[in-house]
Amino acid sequence: MSRTCFVVPDSTVLPLFDDGEYWIRVKKQLNAGEHRQLAQGAFTRVSQTGSPESPSIAFDLNVEAGAFGKILLYLLDWNLADATGKTVSIDTPKAKHDAVRALDEEMYREIERVIDIHVEAIAQEKKAPRGLSTSDTT
Repeated sequence: MSRTCFVVPDSTVLPLFDDGEYWIRVKKQLNAGEHRQLAQGAFTRVSQTGSPESPSIAFDLNVEAGAFGKILLYLLDWNLADATGKTVSIDTPKAKHDAVRALDEEMYREIERVIDIHVEAIAQEKKAPRGLSTSDTT
């Protein structure tokens, strides 16, 4: 089979807190653009400063964007409810951003932990040796 050159959109459901009461649906993997967005998430501007004789580079950082970037890129859906028991919708980028920022610290860390485990599992899957070719070409 030939190599796949593009990310096929797919998702998986991951349980939170190992009890199954809460879950999140995440992307199975990010595409190249999303990886670049994640890698550059905290940088808002990079500029050259100093004199021509002694140049340096200055970085402006958005720490919040860096902290929330991974979750916002991977997260597609969840069953987390508000105080009235209604599932909090994350169907728009703004709704997702606002909801993730409003999480209590324990839930935020659990979502981050589960996504990290998912990302590592996908990376290990890609590193696994593939079967030998059965091609009869000489």
